[in-house]
Amino acid sequence: MNLPNYLTPKQHDDINQAIKKKTPILVTGKQGPTGKTTLTNLLKKEGAVVFEYHECFIIELNEVLP
Repeated sequence: MNLPNYLTPKQHDDINQAIKKKTPILVTGKQGPTGKTTLTNLLKKEGAVVFEYHECFIIELNEVLP
């Protein structure tokens, strides 16, 4: 897959591994034009399960169970 050149080599490897394992990908980052939506759309076209942070409902659990 031809990934954008603004990604690091590690990000390229991590994305390729996630796609091979069919692991969902969550694209996050600061607000603004950083390439999040472009990357998300590219990965979706390739059949990856991918979401941007704002598309997800996050549940945070911090209390230690007895």
